[in-house]
Amino acid sequence: MRKKIKVVGLGPGRADDLTLRAIKALKQGNVILRTQSHGVVSFLEEEGIPYISLDDLYEISQTFQEAYLAMVERILEEAQSQNIVLGVPGHPMIGERLVLELLSKADDGEFDIEIIPGISRAEAALASIGKNQDVQGVKITVASELDVDHIDTSMPLVIQDIDNPLLASDVKLSLLRAYPPGLEVYICKNKDEGTIKCQAIPLHQMDRLEEYDYTTCLYLPALDLTELEEFAFGHLVKIMEILRSPEGCPWDREQTHHSLKQNLLEETYEVLEAIEMEDYDKIIEELGDLLFQIVFHSQIGQEHGEFDIRDVISRVSNKMIDRHPHIFGDLTVKDTDQVLENWEKIKKKEKGQVSHTQVLRDIPSILPALMRAYKVQKKAATVGFDWERIEDAAKKIEEELYELKDAYQGGKEDQIKEELGDLLFSVVNVARFLKVEPELSLKATIEKFIDRFDYIERMATKPLEEMSLEEMDKLWNQAKNSSL
Repeated sequence: MRKKIKVVGLGPGRADDLTLRAIKALKQGNVILRTQSHGVVSFLEEEGIPYISLDDLYEISQTFQEAYLAMVERILEEAQSQNIVLGVPGHPMIGERLVLELLSKADDGEFDIEIIPGISRAEAALASIGKNQDVQGVKITVASELDVDHIDTSMPLVIQDIDNPLLASDVKLSLLRAYPPGLEVYICKNKDEGTIKCQAIPLHQMDRLEEYDYTTCLYLPALDLTELEEFAFGHLVKIMEILRSPEGCPWDREQTHHSLKQNLLEETYEVLEAIEMEDYDKIIEELGDLLFQIVFHSQIGQEHGEFDIRDVISRVSNKMIDRHPHIFGDLTVKDTDQVLENWEKIKKKEKGQVSHTQVLRDIPSILPALMRAYKVQKKAATVGFDWERIEDAAKKIEEELYELKDAYQGGKEDQIKEELGDLLFSVVNVARFLKVEPELSLKATIEKFIDRFDYIERMATKPLEEMSLEEMDKLWNQAKNSSL
């Protein structure tokens, strides 16, 4: 026969808030309280209901996690010899870590756990504050597990168990990443008789109370987008929805996947430029612009029933999990080379590629030619189609240059274009051996050319059109010697 454990929600602190079902269970005896610091303890004593508490485990444990595990161990040990009633503050399933740990550790075949609901402290605080709630509901969490990345500012938020000043300070700092410091919030705490006292204060003052205990909780209202000072990813998606709505921006509503192609390309290159400049403020700005383009395309896709941002996120998340079996699976790798080798194998399998030529053709033709040549050569090299030494690759440049000269000198106009392409392809091969991205290398050279040309124009004593090549070349060498 399975051992029985009844988990009773004791409510926010007053005996009047106990449900009849909870009272009936408590009167059955063998009561264990998570903590004796609760308003219903006097009721138990008045009714002659014996109990023990788990407070001693808080004292001897180094962390809350350690305390909860010790509590679970004791509860299951007590349940071996008798049916027990576990009393916990509030509602057993709302912000009550002990109950979650108990449910995860108890063997379903050995223990029968019954949950008896109670009024949560969050519910009591909401009733005391009396604010209208958003139809989407309310998010409830506990202070020790607050994750600012999971906060939805479009919904009211209640944070329970702010039981000490240090924790209150940590909570405040986290919340200030998502909420304005002057936002009016409500901090609520039980009085001695069990009633709840709530006071409105600015968010930035929430850690300045004289006293905190396990009943202290915080209420934050839902906010409109225009009230926010910091934003999360979901806010950007919402802004895009508004811009594309019938009441939104005429220009944004007119755009299509095709009309935005140039914008996407330009934003990508602006990110690269910011990285080259090592201007981190600009990197933030340009990455934001690039992210906005992704959200833009996702919104258009959603409106046309093609895809939405969740599809985009899900696709890349699944891809990253599948392509990292050494992290999310049981595969073992010894170094980066093996990681890349596995990556290519998995990628080839995903795309159903059965030949190496298919892998090469899969490299987008829209890429800049130097970049595509680099990637094509790199893929071909994975199966051994490559020079063994950089000297051999460099010799190929000389060979292709000779063939280009021959085509030019022989007036073979139909071959010049082909031989020039062969020469550029050979130069890319040497760049690959040197582990230099030819696209970025050429870009740097272009900028250097412009800087030196600027020097010529600034230092010239007459218009460039009136200067000889020798005169301009002299200034060019001056610029070169000045490290331009």
